[in-house]
Amino acid sequence: MVRDLVRSGNSEACKLDEIELLRVLYIYNPWWDSGKVPSTKAPEFKRRDYYKLLKTVENQKITAIVGARRIGKTTLMYQLIEHVISKVGPSRVMYVSLDDLYLKITIESLKAIFDLYSKYILKESLFRLEKPVYFFLDEIQFLQNWESVLKRWFDLGYNVKFFISGSSSVNILTGTAESLVGRIAPQIVFPMKFLETVRFRVKEKSFEKRLDNVNWQVRKSLQDGIRRENPYIFYSALQDNANILARDIDRFILSLQDYLVKGGYPEVVAAEDLYQSAENLRNYLHLTIYRDIVRTFNIRDPVAFEELITVLAKESSHRMNYSELANTLGLKRQTLKAYLYYLKTAFLISESEYYSRSRMKRIRREKKVYVNDPGIRNVTVAAFSEYLLKDSAELGKVVESVVADHCKRLKFNLEPASELQLFYWKSQGYETDIIIELLQRPIPIEVKYKDRISEKDLRGLRDFAQKHRPPFSLVVTREKLELSGNTVRIPLWLFLIMC
Repeated sequence: MVRDLVRSGNSEACKLDEIELLRVLYIYNPWWDSGKVPSTKAPEFKRRDYYKLLKTVENQKITAIVGARRIGKTTLMYQLIEHVISKVGPSRVMYVSLDDLYLKITIESLKAIFDLYSKYILKESLFRLEKPVYFFLDEIQFLQNWESVLKRWFDLGYNVKFFISGSSSVNILTGTAESLVGRIAPQIVFPMKFLETVRFRVKEKSFEKRLDNVNWQVRKSLQDGIRRENPYIFYSALQDNANILARDIDRFILSLQDYLVKGGYPEVVAAEDLYQSAENLRNYLHLTIYRDIVRTFNIRDPVAFEELITVLAKESSHRMNYSELANTLGLKRQTLKAYLYYLKTAFLISESEYYSRSRMKRIRREKKVYVNDPGIRNVTVAAFSEYLLKDSAELGKVVESVVADHCKRLKFNLEPASELQLFYWKSQGYETDIIIELLQRPIPIEVKYKDRISEKDLRGLRDFAQKHRPPFSLVVTREKLELSGNTVRIPLWLFLIMC
C-alpha cells in the first residue's frame, strides 16, 4: 500500500522511496532510537503556555498551537512530546515539519508517511488502536487542504491525537471555522511577556514561587477592587507585594530595560549579543512577510507592504488616519485595510478603537496601531540599541505599546472567553491612552513613563472618569507607587508583573 501511494503521487515528495522517507522520519523523531527528546530541542525552562497545552493532551480535539514565526511553537511541541513519551513510550509519537522543502509534503505523501509509521515504527494498524498515538504536525499551513485530512481522521474516530502548529491565524483559525468547528481547540502563543523573561533569566525556584504568588495576589486584588469600586483594595495589595519583591527590584529594572529594547522572542531573550539578536529579528520579519503573508495572500506590491510596516513601527501607539496613510503609500484604502488585516493575522500588530458604546462612533474615529513586540518594532526603525533608553520620545512609544500588549494578556487571563479589544479616548484635545474593559467596567490607563507627572498630563484621565465613571483609574509610571483619590499610580515593572 505504501509503495503504491509513493509511486502514484504526482509531487516531488511522492518520488522519495520508502527508505528515504523513513530516514527523514528518523531524523525528525530521534526518540524512536534513543527513547528521549534531545535536551537541545526540549529545554528545561517551560513557559506557562506549556502548562496550558499540557491540559489538552487527554482531549480528543485537535490542539492548534498558533502564533508568530519563531515564537517557540516547535519548542512547545518538543516539550509536549517529552511528556507524552514518558507516559506512553517513544514509538507512539510522531513529529513532522510540513514546511520541509526536501519532502514537499502533500496530502498523498502525508498518507504515505502515516502508513510507513504504522507499518515500521508502531507496528500496529492506525485503524484498530487500543491505546492512543500522537501526531505532531508543525507549520501545517504549508499543506494544502490540510483541514480536510484532519476532519476525516477526527470524524472516523480513530484513537489518534493531533497537535498542529501554524504561523497565521487566518490559515489555522479563520480558515477552519466551518470545516473543523467543534473539532479544534486553538491555543494562541505570543512572544514571552515581561514576567516570563524574568523567570527565564533568574531560574530560582524560590524566586519563581514568590513571583507567581505576587502575580496571582495582585490580579485578584484588581478584580476585587473593580467589583467593590474601591481602589484602596488594589493599591494596598500593590504596596504589600512591592515590599515582598523589594530585594529583587534591581533585577526587574535591568530585565525591563532589556525587554524594552529586545522584546520577547525566545531566541532573542536568550541571546546576549545585541547585533545577533537584531539579525535574528530581521530574519523573522523577512520570513513572516514573504513566506507567511506575501505568498499566502498573493500581495502584488511587497515594497509598499514593507513600507507600511516601517510607518506603523515609527508611529506605534499613535492614532492613524488610514486615508492619508493610503495616499502616502500609493495604495487604495481597501488595499491598505487588507494589508493591516494580514499583519494582524500574523500577530505583528494590533489596533485600538475609540471608546464609545456606539459602534458607529467607534468605526468612524481613527484607530491606534501598535506593533506588538518591542524588539520587532525597534529593529524595523533601526532603534535596536541601548540608546533607545535615553530617547524619551521613542521610549514613550515603546512603553505604551508594551503596556497595551500586556493589557490584552491580562484580559485574556482574567476573562479568556471575552473579546481582546483595547480602546483609547479623546475629548477636547486630551486623550486617555488605553481603556480596558474588565468585569464589564472600563478601566482607563494613562502611560507616563517619566520622573515628573503634571496635572495637565492626567487631564484626559480625569475627563474620562467624569464622563464614564470607572471604578478607578491607573497611571503607569517609571517608579511611583501611590494612591491619589481614585487614581492608582503603579511603576511599569510592577504593572507588567501583574499582567
